[in-house]
Amino acid sequence: MQVDEVIKRLIERSGMSYRAASAELGKSANWAGVTAQPGRDPKLSTVAAVADVAGCDVAIIDRATGETVGVVEPSRHA
Repeated sequence: MQVDEVIKRLIERSGMSYRAASAELGKSANWAGVTAQPGRDPKLSTVAAVADVAGCDVAIIDRATGETVGVVEPSRHA
């Protein structure tokens, strides 16, 4: 799954509108909608911030063992 699709799914999963998610992150009203457009490639910190608003975490998982290597800390200033 591409990062823009992850952003879209996180916002939709949260039940918030794109405008509300943008406001929660202190961004312009259309920020989330633009960030979720196909072809966008937001930074990992942006994904972590959106995930945080949606009540999720971004984790790095070892493919071989399934072990969580680390969880990306969200930044409200992504």
